[in-house]
Amino acid sequence: MNIKVLQKSINECNRYIAEAKKAIKRLERDELAYISGSKETASARRASMDLTRILVEVRKPWTNE
Repeated sequence: MNIKVLQKSINECNRYIAEAKKAIKRLERDELAYISGSKETASARRASMDLTRILVEVRKPWTNE
């Protein structure tokens, strides 16, 4: 783990939080988004996957960066 990896993980966390908030707002105003999904929920899902990927780097005992 190093500073660069930690900073990337913080940035991805913030991105995920922002996308999740947008998805929540969409789900509150559009009942069909629960069933069919939306751009906002897809974006939150993608941000979640990206966050998971960078957290793997945080957990590694070494990193190539």
